[in-house]
Amino acid sequence: MPVAFVIARGGVAGRTFAFGATALRAIPDLVLAIVFVVALGLGPGPAILALGLHYAAVIGKMFAEVIGSVRREPAETLRASGATAGAALLVGLIPSAWPGLVGFGVYAFESIVRASVIVGVVGAGGVGALLVQQLSLADYRGFALVVVVLALLIAAIEWAGTLLRLRADPRVVLSVLSAIAVGGVAALAFTPDPPWRMLASAPAHLLRYLAGAAPAWNAEIARTAFSGVIECVAVALAGTALGALLAAPFSLLIAWPVARGWMRGTGWRPYSLPAEGAGRIVLTAARAVPPIALGLIGIIILGIGPVAGAFALTLHTMGVLGKLLAEGVDVADRTAAEALVANGSTGTAATLVALVPACAGAMAAHLLYRFEWNVRAATVLGMVGAGGLGQAIFNAQQMLFYRQLSTYVLVAIALVLAIDALSGRLRSSLRLQRMAL
Repeated sequence: MPVAFVIARGGVAGRTFAFGATALRAIPDLVLAIVFVVALGLGPGPAILALGLHYAAVIGKMFAEVIGSVRREPAETLRASGATAGAALLVGLIPSAWPGLVGFGVYAFESIVRASVIVGVVGAGGVGALLVQQLSLADYRGFALVVVVLALLIAAIEWAGTLLRLRADPRVVLSVLSAIAVGGVAALAFTPDPPWRMLASAPAHLLRYLAGAAPAWNAEIARTAFSGVIECVAVALAGTALGALLAAPFSLLIAWPVARGWMRGTGWRPYSLPAEGAGRIVLTAARAVPPIALGLIGIIILGIGPVAGAFALTLHTMGVLGKLLAEGVDVADRTAAEALVANGSTGTAATLVALVPACAGAMAAHLLYRFEWNVRAATVLGMVGAGGLGQAIFNAQQMLFYRQLSTYVLVAIALVLAIDALSGRLRSSLRLQRMAL
């Protein structure tokens, strides 16, 4: 939250923090895990560092976008009357942004749970290695069992998150989040080999690794990197566009103002529940399966290459965007839409004309963020043969070519920085401005 506040304020400090967060987000979590495994060894320690750094940057940047998308007039009025920037944030902005902050926070926790599975592929703990092994051995029943358990876990997290976002007192939300953090630390303390010693020595080990892994560059590396960048962008674009098209109807199907009949002026009806429940099940299942597992399934169905990557990102993006877009509709200002319904408009017309535009800023922020996320995910999917830079990164790690590994990681960072700059220009054109505090 402090990082999000600094970024949202803008200025030199905001731009500096935003650049740092963007640089950390630019490195896919699985690539960070590879670097930490190479530098520190196997076990949960590299996963903690990789996921902690990556998602601290992700959450900070997205919280800043959520804060920047709400009405700034209350905060600016407080500032004009002599209130401090901190008071204006807490009183004028946080109450309006609170549902969005909690919603994205819960989604980030879901993402971390999925990522903790994926990092096992490179030896950083989790069940990722088991999933890959099961599919390699055609043990589809075992693979399905793990995926179902994971889907149930994600569904439970989503249910709890919905209660926290819409019904819980902020003090209850903060208490639950604190309990999760304390419980996680306590669970690690009782593992056979707690990672504290590894984490304490991490800076020294990382410095030694970086000293011997200066980037290398030649014509062959350049061709491999360029081809990987093109495939990553193509896979991310296809996955984002197709996923958003599939997510749009599902998001309206499960959004409370629509599903519960408020936008029809009729109230809730029993026959609305099956459709809403089916929509939630489809979206939960789509996002519960880790993208790397979807990539493996895509390879089995479609063969090795970027088409399998686009298949994986389309399904996962549908699940994630469907939930986030529905939450944007949930918290949008319904005053204009309800006025249209009261004056005789149909619920569909009121939703499309008044309700959807009321949450267009948050929707655009989610869509742009998802495209940035898909660029990183396309890199990760390459590690299982689904196109992109990931294959080159994975090969360099397996063959201990650490200088080439560093080069490909830097190329991935440059790619995401460029995508972030482009999305920043799009945000400006859509008037998704940062608050002036």
